[in-house]
Amino acid sequence: MIAVCIATYNQEAFIGQVVAGVQKQVCDEPVRIYIGDDASSDGTRAICEQLAHEDKRIVYVRREKNAGLVANTIDLYRRIMADGCEYIAMLDGDDYWTDENKLQEQVDYLRSHPETGFVHTAAWKDNEGVLTEERTDNVSAGDLRMSYDFAGANQTNSTVLFRSSLLRTEDMEAIQAQAFRMLDYPLYGVFSQQTQFGFIPSRTTAFRIHHSVSNPSCASAFLSYQYHYARAWRWLDKRYDGHFHFRWYKVVGWYLWQVVYAVIHYSKIRIKASN
Repeated sequence: MIAVCIATYNQEAFIGQVVAGVQKQVCDEPVRIYIGDDASSDGTRAICEQLAHEDKRIVYVRREKNAGLVANTIDLYRRIMADGCEYIAMLDGDDYWTDENKLQEQVDYLRSHPETGFVHTAAWKDNEGVLTEERTDNVSAGDLRMSYDFAGANQTNSTVLFRSSLLRTEDMEAIQAQAFRMLDYPLYGVFSQQTQFGFIPSRTTAFRIHHSVSNPSCASAFLSYQYHYARAWRWLDKRYDGHFHFRWYKVVGWYLWQVVYAVIHYSKIRIKASN
């Protein structure tokens, strides 16, 4: 069985389309949809409850207190593992799948590549409904035990499918205790030390360009998010004896560029808002 893992928070404008893209999948493997609603205060709850009522494949988990993206996702992982699902497909609560054969292609890939436990695809960018191609010239594939570094986090999370067995040897509480603002980068770094990565060039997913956890609405929040990337890189490097090639000079140079980008980008937003 494939478990589709959807963590959502205040995404009433998107969650219906998110789930619809899963329901349209044509796949010979059974699919179950897990939605973790992190105490949304908008109409997300009502939409999800209605969807779960109409489709018994949906497992809707409502949190009464906001736990944060990482804790919300890890809780869904625990439920998925308890239910014995063989594969886990990731789907952010504001992205959507554009290819009804996405899951079938990925499951077929893992079936024919037993050495591979993780496969992702190419993606589209959705900027207010206009789709453009995301770059695919720097994708993660093959044996990444010595090459997944700070620049290696280039999977679009909503394209990812992996074998659930990769989670069985991992202490998720240890990752959660690090209080990272994201989960995909550190967790997929751990996976890169356990299995080979596969890549399918089909564009199966659209990720939205709008203000979100990974694309904050102010410069300070943006820079805080980038700081957590650096923390996660250092954590992975220490855990795996330097395999992630953490270097302070790389971090400093990269972070200074992020500061310049933030100043320019958010200045443009303020000017646009004032006009």
